[in-house]
Amino acid sequence: MLKWLTRIDATLTFLERTSVALLLLVAVIILVADVALRAFFGVALAWAAELTRYSIVWLVFIGGAIGARSGAHISIDVLGAILPPGMAHRLAQIAALIAAGTTAMLAWYGWTLVSQMKQFGQTSASLEWPMWVVYLAIPTGCTLMSVRFVQNALLLSKDARRLTAAQSTA
Repeated sequence: MLKWLTRIDATLTFLERTSVALLLLVAVIILVADVALRAFFGVALAWAAELTRYSIVWLVFIGGAIGARSGAHISIDVLGAILPPGMAHRLAQIAALIAAGTTAMLAWYGWTLVSQMKQFGQTSASLEWPMWVVYLAIPTGCTLMSVRFVQNALLLSKDARRLTAAQSTA
């Protein structure tokens, strides 16, 4: 079971990081090409700003999952610093579970928004892409973040048990 979960984690991490890298690459290439074409040829790509914006939106939501996995999200850890280590771990675990619940709720409402956008049939101005594809970044990113926060809570639980066992033998 642990081997299976480790493999899923590695695959998910690879997909998240690769997606973010590709989205950033697309945004940079399109932006540089648009600026170069404007500067040297006086030609602008009408869709460049839109594609760059949508790439960055997706990058931010998927990047949020990477941040959740690595514990890089903003947190207030003053209370954790003054509490005993075991209680600090429990507090961090509770915070991770609250974050997981919050992002799961955002994913749910994101799906509702995507469903509505799909029914409306709205398309983007320049690219004429269905807008639900852009809005799909919300439930996708929030679902990934929720999974990563639960993963952190489980890891913190394991660490807390190890810490408690070490304190009882000391």
